[in-house]
Amino acid sequence: MITEDTVICWSRDGALARIGIHRPDKRNALATRHWAAIEAALDEIAASDAQIVVISGVPGAFSAGADIDELGQLLAAPAAFAANNAQVQRTQLKLQRLPQTTLAVIDGACVGGGLGLALACDLRLASARSRFAITPAKLGLVYSADDSRRLVNTVGMARAREMLLTGRLLDAQTAQAWGLVSQLAAEEGIQALEQAHVQQLLATSGQARRAIKTVLGHLGGDASIDLAQADAAFNDAFTSTDFIEGAAAFLEKRAPRFS
Repeated sequence: MITEDTVICWSRDGALARIGIHRPDKRNALATRHWAAIEAALDEIAASDAQIVVISGVPGAFSAGADIDELGQLLAAPAAFAANNAQVQRTQLKLQRLPQTTLAVIDGACVGGGLGLALACDLRLASARSRFAITPAKLGLVYSADDSRRLVNTVGMARAREMLLTGRLLDAQTAQAWGLVSQLAAEEGIQALEQAHVQQLLATSGQARRAIKTVLGHLGGDASIDLAQADAAFNDAFTSTDFIEGAAAFLEKRAPRFS
């Protein structure tokens, strides 16, 4: 499916769903309408039986953040600026809470709102040329509480302070050392790393991955998930069809065939 004049595209291939950002002339900068298109794609994916969701950009840019042309217009229209902020935060929260396992595949610039989008994913892969920064302090602005929480949960408070207070640009190796990136691509490239990661995920239980996201969401401070829901996710797994299959496969010394 293609939305927003082909800038935001999403498609399905069996258990895998892909959301692509294609705006190379703007280094994949995102305007309000693009965030709305991503949200619409997430709604459709959430209702599907996809298990893994990959979000990627174009070679050289995952997303450079806010659309500067639109930002200039929003500065003169407070109501529109507030609506933009609400749209961005709603989309990122929806991505964070998506039941499927989400994977940001980053090649190049991943800055501002682009990094916010990546932080809302479960895992992040990157090429060696990728660069990361969060720069609202350079504009006299503040990162939202939800955005800041995701950053703190990913890199820790001290490094979150460093990134937010200075707007420092991190290279890929530093981003990996700080835990911002799960894995860097080797010589075979980012696509090979993505394919290997997707296959590794698909070898695990989709039911378990969804339950794990519930537990981690509670621990990560998601107000929509209380302790009872996290405990239920743990306890219900023992009677799930995937556990029955996983236990049988373990005893029979074969690969599991999860639903």
